[in-house]
Amino acid sequence: MNKMRKTVAMLPHEDKVLRDLYTQANIPSDQYPQRNEELESLVADWNSICCREEAPADLLHYMVTKRKNGQWVRLGRTSCERLKNVSEGLSEEELQTLDAIHEDLQIASDRFALDSELSKQLQTEFAKRTGRIYPPLLLAAAMIRRRKAGTLATLRPTRTDQDSAFADIDKVVGQ
Repeated sequence: MNKMRKTVAMLPHEDKVLRDLYTQANIPSDQYPQRNEELESLVADWNSICCREEAPADLLHYMVTKRKNGQWVRLGRTSCERLKNVSEGLSEEELQTLDAIHEDLQIASDRFALDSELSKQLQTEFAKRTGRIYPPLLLAAAMIRRRKAGTLATLRPTRTDQDSAFADIDKVVGQ
């Protein structure tokens, strides 16, 4: 069962402090899942300045959500290009296995980085298929990188009864 992430509400000055700290750190939000110490440092600084006690995962979720909505600070491509390729520790065969897991589970790559239960599920599935235990957030980060590079397959759209144009007819026929 998926646990819903706590939504962080911020006052404008708290948001500004977080944006300033984020810009100073110069680490793109999608890199934080594999850079836990830097994330914890950013959150500790923000919590201290704003007199709050938010969890790192909750603030990361806040930043990623803002970014996805086009409301977050952009650091620029040069910052991203300098970052270590998180896929370096994985063989081509392991990367293909990661791609297959993504396609089999049909879960968006970002969700593995933002949900501890899903990241553990990813690690377990990867270990079953490869026989190798690899840090779950690094697997999630590698998956995100591959999605951005266009390597991952597009997820199938989910279909519900409401999506079906003939759902009502199916119900009538089934009665």
